[in-house]
Amino acid sequence: MPLEPSGIFLGLGSNLGLGSKAPRDILLDALDLLLQNGDRVTTLSSFWSTKAWPPNLGKPDYLNAICRIEPADEDPLALLQRCQVIEARMNRVRSLNDRWANRTLDLDIVDYNGIVSVNCSVITLPHPRIAERDFVLLPLLEIAPDWRHPVSGMLGRILLKQLRESGNLNDCMRLD
Repeated sequence: MPLEPSGIFLGLGSNLGLGSKAPRDILLDALDLLLQNGDRVTTLSSFWSTKAWPPNLGKPDYLNAICRIEPADEDPLALLQRCQVIEARMNRVRSLNDRWANRTLDLDIVDYNGIVSVNCSVITLPHPRIAERDFVLLPLLEIAPDWRHPVSGMLGRILLKQLRESGNLNDCMRLD
């Protein structure tokens, strides 16, 4: 049975400040920049504090959130490009040798209306590691409790349950 389109969800994360701005300010600024680009944020999760990965390297904790958006157009690649421009504006530096480097801003397209594009060299939809990341699943389920994984068709809450049972949690805490 085909899945109904679930919406367009972006993951936001930051574990570095920028000048006088704390990670929370950076995430809020990124949301404002999305709006300036014509992308409408319709729902924003709570902010979640997450331990940096891999653990025990002394990196600052991340602040994460998920938002549902109505993009300015119907082109996932154009949205990805706008996100990358916003990351660059917030001084995001992409490390070629440290996949888990500290970041002023990380914007990821988590799900784009259930589109599956696993063989595209530019973008992989849905985000390939949703099921491994409680810092994505927890805020996503907060704003879309019936979300289903576009590939497996599994409910997000089942994926989160499996992640909990595996013991591979990232020690997330919702912030008020």
